[in-house]
Amino acid sequence: MSEKTEPKGQEPRAKIGIISMGDMGSALASLLIANGYVVSTNCTGRSQDTIDRAITVGAELLPTDEALITQCDVILSVVPPAQAAATAERIITAVKSVSSGPNPRCTPLYFADMNAISPSTVKSIAASFTTAGLDPDHDVRFVDGCILGVTPSRKQQTSSSSTTALGPSSTGPAAQISAASTPTNPVVSFPQEDILHDPTTGWSYPLLPTSGPWSFTDESTFPYPYGNHFASTLHIEHMLSDPNPNSSGAEKQQTSSSEIGQASALKNVYAALAKGFAALSLLSLSTAHSLRILPSFLSSLKRLAPSRLNTMTRYVTTLPPKAYRWVREMEEISKTFTDEEVGWNEDKEDVFKHVAGVFRFVADETVLGQEKVGKRKRGLDLEDLCQAMGDGLEGRRKKRAVEKEGEESEK
Repeated sequence: MSEKTEPKGQEPRAKIGIISMGDMGSALASLLIANGYVVSTNCTGRSQDTIDRAITVGAELLPTDEALITQCDVILSVVPPAQAAATAERIITAVKSVSSGPNPRCTPLYFADMNAISPSTVKSIAASFTTAGLDPDHDVRFVDGCILGVTPSRKQQTSSSSTTALGPSSTGPAAQISAASTPTNPVVSFPQEDILHDPTTGWSYPLLPTSGPWSFTDESTFPYPYGNHFASTLHIEHMLSDPNPNSSGAEKQQTSSSEIGQASALKNVYAALAKGFAALSLLSLSTAHSLRILPSFLSSLKRLAPSRLNTMTRYVTTLPPKAYRWVREMEEISKTFTDEEVGWNEDKEDVFKHVAGVFRFVADETVLGQEKVGKRKRGLDLEDLCQAMGDGLEGRRKKRAVEKEGEESEK
């Protein structure tokens, strides 16, 4: 991608709608605005933090979803998984309202669901547009999409003598690990994962794969002149399907257009690796802390697997503000892995149902669940993270003891 500064007074390329202005949504907005786009959103009913993020990046605040539908040709849905279906319903309601009003759209709206949901969930959402009677030729074209990696940002933070910069993360500015935060002092430079870098522009960015019958880069169907530039700016790559393994001969060598659900499937199998590792790291760290072997555990990792220690540190210290959201995301991964087309047994092999439980514990039973993006106080280093997890587990043990004592007294 090559960033260009729009000449003063030049008309913007287009107006793009984003719902909503969370950490990722506002970062994508910032990237689009830097490349000559206007970004609009509707923050009605949202928190002041969301409104502040929108204002900070320079997004235009519109009062209604109908205004968003009228003024934007593309809307990206970037919300927590639990809100994906409701957000789509908002768009359906707004499109129907605009279509029946005095100024209906002349060309179809492109609605891209970029959320971390399972193929079955996104197919259900896509079907809701058809059920509502919306025509892709005139009303809405649904795009299945996903975001692989962390939030876009401009330049990485540099390290100092006492801290290590972790690079851009989806919790805001690069988290810092104090040189004295653990007995192992992991101050070596962390290999940055889940992000790509463009040295010519200074931007770091994720990938945004899409799938389904509609593409931003298909000039024969995308009715607006900025499709390829828009896709290049956000690093949107439209997927092709692999050949059907049950085919034979020449058919087995052919690829075909991708389907709705395949981009969401890609998100799930990709995220399962990182977030599964994050959950295992929390289990190992908290167990080592409770059994009073944490220094030995960290020392062993530093000597035998330093890159694993670095990756673990980056993952677990940046996840607290996202733990509540990851509960539903793990449930969506669970649905993906136990889908009938895959074959893993829901009762015997559904690992991610339990991974969801780990993040639910962090969100509901520790102080880490109170953390907010940009306002971090706890869990910024391994020592404090383990203390917070240990306090949560201690609270759970005491609660179980009280419950057990009550059960015995009733006998």
